[in-house]
Amino acid sequence: MGKVKYPAMKRAITPAMVLLVFVFQGFFVPEARAALDCAQLVAIAQSTLGLRDQGMSLSAVLAEVETAEMRANLNAQEINLLRQIVRISFTSEYSPREVHEACVAGSLGIPKPKP
Repeated sequence: MGKVKYPAMKRAITPAMVLLVFVFQGFFVPEARAALDCAQLVAIAQSTLGLRDQGMSLSAVLAEVETAEMRANLNAQEINLLRQIVRISFTSEYSPREVHEACVAGSLGIPKPKP
């Protein structure tokens, strides 16, 4: 059997996928390995909601976190944190505002930002 293509689905997801890539690009700083900050985590939560609302599955969004490029640029703890943010955002367990509040408070395994 050959692959089934869904051109309408591809057009609907492409802009959101581009947004997700731009959000993730903020993580790739070759000279300094800084921890993910609250603004980046909120952007991930918002992008995840956008992808979900466009009909993308949780497994497809999580697959974006598992790409070779992501694994090359983030450590295992950061990848796990991104998976957690995607999962809790996708399921509406936490809103982007709640992700921000958790980040500022240092809960959910999110490192507390330095003053």
